[in-house]
Amino acid sequence: MIRIAMVGGGPKCLFALLELNDVLSDNEGQTVQVDVYDPYPPGAGRVWNTTQPKELRLNVNSRIIDASSSLCEKTFDQYRQPHASDKIQDVFAPRAEVGAYLSEQFELLTKHGELSVSHRPLVVQRVQRQGEQWAVSTTSGAELYDEVVLATGHGLAGYKNEEQPVSTIPAAALSVEQAPEAIAQVPAGSTVKIRGAALTAYDVVMVLTEGRGGRWEPVADDAGGALRYLPSGNEPALITMVSRKGIAMTPKPRDIGEDLHSVLGIYQTQLRAWAGSSTPYTRKMWSILLDCAKHIADFSGVPATKESLWDTVCTGRSAQFSEHERPFEQLRYSLEANRGLVSGTHEWVWAVTWSKLYSELVRALSRYNWSHTERGEFNLAASNLERMAFGPPEPTAQKLLALHDAGILRLQQSVASTASTDQGEDQRTDTVEIDSVTAAPGVLTAAAPHGKPANSLIDGLLAAGEIMIRSGERGLLTDTDGTCIDSQGQRNESLSALGRPTEDPTLGHDTLNRTLHTEYREWVKRIATQVTVQSQKVAY
Repeated sequence: MIRIAMVGGGPKCLFALLELNDVLSDNEGQTVQVDVYDPYPPGAGRVWNTTQPKELRLNVNSRIIDASSSLCEKTFDQYRQPHASDKIQDVFAPRAEVGAYLSEQFELLTKHGELSVSHRPLVVQRVQRQGEQWAVSTTSGAELYDEVVLATGHGLAGYKNEEQPVSTIPAAALSVEQAPEAIAQVPAGSTVKIRGAALTAYDVVMVLTEGRGGRWEPVADDAGGALRYLPSGNEPALITMVSRKGIAMTPKPRDIGEDLHSVLGIYQTQLRAWAGSSTPYTRKMWSILLDCAKHIADFSGVPATKESLWDTVCTGRSAQFSEHERPFEQLRYSLEANRGLVSGTHEWVWAVTWSKLYSELVRALSRYNWSHTERGEFNLAASNLERMAFGPPEPTAQKLLALHDAGILRLQQSVASTASTDQGEDQRTDTVEIDSVTAAPGVLTAAAPHGKPANSLIDGLLAAGEIMIRSGERGLLTDTDGTCIDSQGQRNESLSALGRPTEDPTLGHDTLNRTLHTEYREWVKRIATQVTVQSQKVAY
């Protein structure tokens, strides 16, 4: 019997176990016992839990969600089809619906799968090597396992910034967790200040407006799809999002045509060739991406030079959006540009380039041996490009703009900046403060060597030399099958990590796209081989 502890029960855990169940024969599956440690229902986990409000929606097209297996061949869209109305399905479905799909797949696994899978609703505090096994410790004691997989995603017990004031409300308490005591702290007509102005902040805004009975109606004869907000009277009087740059995220680009896909195909090929070269320095990678952006700009009629496009990457803002232009006017312009009503922007060009070539970058940069300079340059550029490429879908952006037009929502730079990018800094002392800065990916609070372990589990593994985090990174270094690399640079057999804990050495784990990363499939192959070897020993 091989005993496996999965620390974290979200989608990455689910995908790995479904794959393992499919590759093992009936007899082999009976030799594997899996315990999934997560205080939230497995499959969905905390982020996709089924009790969150319906106004919290997907930020990606629902067609990418696929937890199909031999137990259920349906993708998410196929799963929800019988429940859909005659009208076109909303591709940005409520996240609770996604959670229901993921939870159902996990339940099918436990009831009808070949593996023996059980849920332990506990937070793992420590994992320690004990001979050839691992002791997994919780408040209920410790148990021994042959294999441990760290798949903690955004964190088992939620996230609260250690540096925030005690009175500050964590965003998750208002959104995915719907904590009554947190909701009571934001009364109707209050003044709210949200730390952060990205997707998590947008969740909070939707919960405090649409979630309190506010409604939307189309603006008549508006070709840009504009909305008008109809207040319920239960929402805050004013919500201010505060960020370091005070720049709104660019709404996702709409579907592009086949001709533009053909252009992108040229640079996909170039990136693959670069990744396979003997000396793949990132300067060449950036040259390919810049060539692609210029090609897209020329093809789409967007006035741009390579110099102006590169300035947009470095500064996070194109010349089309001057320092004095207000963020919601930038958002309005971006929405109109998406629909072809005004000239396209540099941000749109880079959104198409970065999002459509991202899968190639994930493969090319996996476990890349960064220099200190390259790592710093990439982190800065990527943070700007991700704000352009992975922003809100158009429906959410239209709602944010409607709230601003209604005088309820605004965006400011943090007080460290010399000037606000929207209306003046609020000086009220009775403001309700909400922290919507998402926990950093990886397992440290900041890049090594200065970042601290996010929890006692990681602290213990680092102290024991069981894991490695390279300088300038926040995530665990793993081999291609998810096996953790120890402090001596060697494979730490039987200790693995999948998904968000490995961000930086690998990219883009904050996704439901099952095909983007292959580590879990390689892990399954390793476990399946181990099961076969063990079965042969028993036979002889």
